[in-house]
Amino acid sequence: MKNLLFILAIFFFSCNIFAADNKSAIPPQYKITKSVLDKALKKTEAAFVLLFKADNIIVKQKIKLSYNSSSKTLQTDSLGNIYLKVKPGKYLFRFFYNQEFFEITTDSIDIKPGYRTWVEMSFKSSTHPVMAKKPVIYVYPEKTKQIDIKLEPKGELGFTYPAYNKGWNFTADTDGTIYMNDKKYHYLFWEGSTSINKNKVNSNEGFMVSKDDLVPFFENKLSKMELNSKEIEDYITYWVPIMAVNEYNYVHFIFNEEYNEYAALTVTPKPDVMFRVFMLFTKADIANKLKLTEQTLPSFTRNGFTLVEWGGAESNWLEKVDVTLRY
Repeated sequence: MKNLLFILAIFFFSCNIFAADNKSAIPPQYKITKSVLDKALKKTEAAFVLLFKADNIIVKQKIKLSYNSSSKTLQTDSLGNIYLKVKPGKYLFRFFYNQEFFEITTDSIDIKPGYRTWVEMSFKSSTHPVMAKKPVIYVYPEKTKQIDIKLEPKGELGFTYPAYNKGWNFTADTDGTIYMNDKKYHYLFWEGSTSINKNKVNSNEGFMVSKDDLVPFFENKLSKMELNSKEIEDYITYWVPIMAVNEYNYVHFIFNEEYNEYAALTVTPKPDVMFRVFMLFTKADIANKLKLTEQTLPSFTRNGFTLVEWGGAESNWLEKVDVTLRY
């Protein structure tokens, strides 16, 4: 049994699967449809017919699977099936399609000598739609500069200010003042829908923050990230009134490259430094006890043309996170 667990751990570590506790709360996404005696099989043989679907669409690609002491990558046929001949006995399977879907772990399935068993797998999407609220973009060129920014959220853009018309094209001063259409702005504002990949969010890491501690929490964490006083002030005055309606909030941050997967940003000319931070939060339940690891937060150094962006979203899928670590 120890060897089995070790093999499974190594195999699925290579798949880069995160937030195992979250996925364990998902009901097993498989069902045994039938098991019949097959005269074509010997008494020392048994067989599985594994059918794979992803969001109810037949999968016609390779599937990574492990069972007992074996790990394989196999191609489904045109009907989404993989045929597997095995020895009679008990089999615990794990299946992985890609990062857009949760892996599937079965219970122990007992297959009798000479039997063929059909099992249907239904991969569930790991992406979760959220509404990105008040991401704001600050730009600090070394000298007055013409700048073009293109934004591509993994969803639809909502309200923008100044208006986003296939991009923002503007002039910016070194103090961050933006000049566009004969008006001045302190930052670029946008809201819109996007989708967060739950496989890539380790919800066992983050922070538990009481409503009374929201201000000092953000002052501390955002200053450690090296946001300046104006950026921190804007952040706190927007988010604290929204979050303070909850006695406790669970907070998790995503940064830079990961953030870029959900809302790609193309800036011309390219900044020397670009720091993007996006907060996921939800009302936290502290009735149950679950260890929470404090998230490690990156920082940046302002050097040359610098762009800073912050935003956030309330994430309903995190509402069952029960934590005891408090700021």
